[in-house]
Amino acid sequence: MQAVLDDAIEYYQRDKFLNEANAAYARLKADPKAWSEELEARRASAGTLMDGIEDE
Repeated sequence: MQAVLDDAIEYYQRDKFLNEANAAYARLKADPKAWSEELEARRASAGTLMDGIEDE
């Protein structure tokens, strides 16, 4: 029974987190200026993801 409760709590916490994240992104996308700034920040950082790191 404890395992079932633990799983249910974990599911609830994950579901709540994802719902809150989705709501935050919806608010961000609803603001054209803020969304544009977000996309620009993503483009600026995309080129730095593997800078100087070589395959091992």
